[in-house]
Amino acid sequence: MKKIITVFIAITFLVACKSSSKQLETGNYDAALEKSAKKIKKNPGKFEEVDTFNEAYRLAYQRDNTQITRLKQEGNPANWGKIYALYMQMRKRQDLAESLPPVGINYEKRDFSADIATAKTNATEYAYAKGTELLNKNNRFDARKAYERFLETKGYNSAYKDIDDKLREAQWKGTTNVFFKIEDNAKVVAPQAMMNIIQSINIDELDKGWKNYDTYIDTNRQYHYSIILNLQLIEVSPEQLKETVTTESKDVPDGFDYVLDANGNVTKDTLGNDIKIPRFKTITCQVVDFHQNKTARLSGTIEYYDNSTDQLLKTEPITSDAHFEHHYAIAQGDVDALKPETHQRLSVKPLPFPPDEPMLIQAGEIMKQMTKDIIVRNESFLK
Repeated sequence: MKKIITVFIAITFLVACKSSSKQLETGNYDAALEKSAKKIKKNPGKFEEVDTFNEAYRLAYQRDNTQITRLKQEGNPANWGKIYALYMQMRKRQDLAESLPPVGINYEKRDFSADIATAKTNATEYAYAKGTELLNKNNRFDARKAYERFLETKGYNSAYKDIDDKLREAQWKGTTNVFFKIEDNAKVVAPQAMMNIIQSINIDELDKGWKNYDTYIDTNRQYHYSIILNLQLIEVSPEQLKETVTTESKDVPDGFDYVLDANGNVTKDTLGNDIKIPRFKTITCQVVDFHQNKTARLSGTIEYYDNSTDQLLKTEPITSDAHFEHHYAIAQGDVDALKPETHQRLSVKPLPFPPDEPMLIQAGEIMKQMTKDIIVRNESFLK
């Protein structure tokens, strides 16, 4: 793979660095002109570059003039855009030639103004007429093509007729309109605050290209698709409190015992001190760990409909959960028997279980983002 990349870079470098004469030989006349002109400006004494420039200029003019003659003879009004582009390129070359030092640059100066003006006028009229023809088909896909034609028209003449109105009309007619709504088909009544949260999805952020999403009906629009969040399940689990009991123990000092000899007397060490043996006792503590748990769940499907046929096109399941979890512990016994990390758990206190509605609202926030992600993922599905 590294060898392939190295070879590709080398080829790209060689093409980019190809001399003006090589560009001329391969028919890349404009590239040859640009390279020669740059060298002539830097060093007017490079007469081989002057020769290359003159030959590239002659051949480019000959080629483009022949193509313009052929396009005009075809009599196809669609050709005027190509003709206009060719004339503009010819004038650009002439401007380049005029910018060079007088070192033998050989070209016949021509006035392209009238030809450019005629081609531009005809190209403008054709693009506008073609855009209007496509727009009148009252089809959003043709309206998008019309929009491109009107953009072309505006490129030729930004003030042509009612071109801005035509662009707006083509954009309006070419847009795919999608209506998003929620249907509550769950067996329990959904909290209105939760429904408002989901419905408040910022659908406008999805508007791009030729797509428009609404969460309300605009009577001026025709809606081609509907996306329905079909809410089928709204439930909150019972409040659960689970207990886990563990016991920890530790040996701790508990005084001492004297060492007695065979006669029952206290044994002395070499310094005359009583010999003692430390005594230990085992202490224990029972730890009760509590796990609080409660879950709110929303579940359903996201359904895509073609409004022209009322056909269900696609269904995706969707489920969002909001969890409440909390752990705390209490000790029963001698807490000195506990490890440091267990002591730390004892500092956590129990929390009250949250009410159902705030948990459902939280699940609604999660579902709102999930819904948006699904719509974005399926954006190309809607034409």
